[in-house]
Amino acid sequence: MFQFSFPEVTNTYYFTGLGIIVAAYSVYLIISTDDRQPGDHHRSSMLIPILMAAFLTMWIGNRDPTLGIYGDSYNYNLIYNNVQTDEISLTSLPDFSSEWLWAAIMYICRLSDLDVNGWFTVIAFLYTFSAVWAAGVCCPRRPTLATLLIFASFSFLPFGLNGLRNGVACHMVILAIAYYLDDRRIIAGVLAFLILGIHRSSILPITAAIAAVTVLKNPRHALYIWIASIPVSLLLGETLTSMIMNLGFDDRMVQYGGSSLSGDNKFSYTGFRWDFLIYGAIPIVFYWYITFIKGVRDGWYNVIAITYMLSNAFWIIVIRSTFSNRFAYLSWFLMPIMIAYPLSEMRFVDKRDTLAALILPLYLVLSVILLIGL
Repeated sequence: MFQFSFPEVTNTYYFTGLGIIVAAYSVYLIISTDDRQPGDHHRSSMLIPILMAAFLTMWIGNRDPTLGIYGDSYNYNLIYNNVQTDEISLTSLPDFSSEWLWAAIMYICRLSDLDVNGWFTVIAFLYTFSAVWAAGVCCPRRPTLATLLIFASFSFLPFGLNGLRNGVACHMVILAIAYYLDDRRIIAGVLAFLILGIHRSSILPITAAIAAVTVLKNPRHALYIWIASIPVSLLLGETLTSMIMNLGFDDRMVQYGGSSLSGDNKFSYTGFRWDFLIYGAIPIVFYWYITFIKGVRDGWYNVIAITYMLSNAFWIIVIRSTFSNRFAYLSWFLMPIMIAYPLSEMRFVDKRDTLAALILPLYLVLSVILLIGL
């Protein structure tokens, strides 16, 4: 299915093409005369984000998982092809004690006689278009900026190729948060239920978001927790990691904390990663500057930031685990929204678009540097 002559998905092709788009859009931001104020309720065109998502869906979905260069894609290929259609009973679904929605999607694709690339294309569609949808809901003034920041994140492509469940679920978490803050709480609750049916580990950012709108509304307290997680990890990290991995609410926790998983979708070395700690601190510094130095407050931004800080604090504590990147992504997926939201929806400087035109390419360059040294 979908047999097109796409080049293989590599960092070189991906970031070269994205770099050209980022450069063009940055020039547009600099020369733009758009002076609409936040709160104007203007929604910009979603055409460019949709076109980019459509291309990425087809490109990522048509990768060859047998080449051995896509890590877990090879394992997903084996799992999908080993599903016996005559043993599938949709009446037994859903099993709400497991990742039932993910299993249902796979079974439906298998029953529809889709080959593995057809299934990959369906998952890529969910992954990329949920990102675009989230960008449009959170940043209606500049959805293209938010989309490009998401696509420029150094974890976006790896999780589109390997951490499939994690990637889809986390983009849906952004949507759930946005709909909750927009007072569409039934939709948010339904999304949260579906998210857990895709990837149970998403309970971490969901719980952090719930805390952000209930018991931990003060961002200073969230920052104190984030700061405290650093010495706690340095002093007690290995002990706490072992305890957390064996809590039992997600069997994959044990695998992520140890070394039982195979594949290349992990950091090249473990230990306390100061480089990634600094990387994860960037949106927190940005938030603190806007909120407490510039004195510009926003309820949406506070909730997103608190959710990020709490989730990132958890990762800092388990930073020594073998598959630490899986836990890191449970907060890092919010990083592009943390940066895009104020640039789109908050007036904290006179020339936000010019600032965005500087930040966007720098963010892309940082992602490339981090991927090289991963």
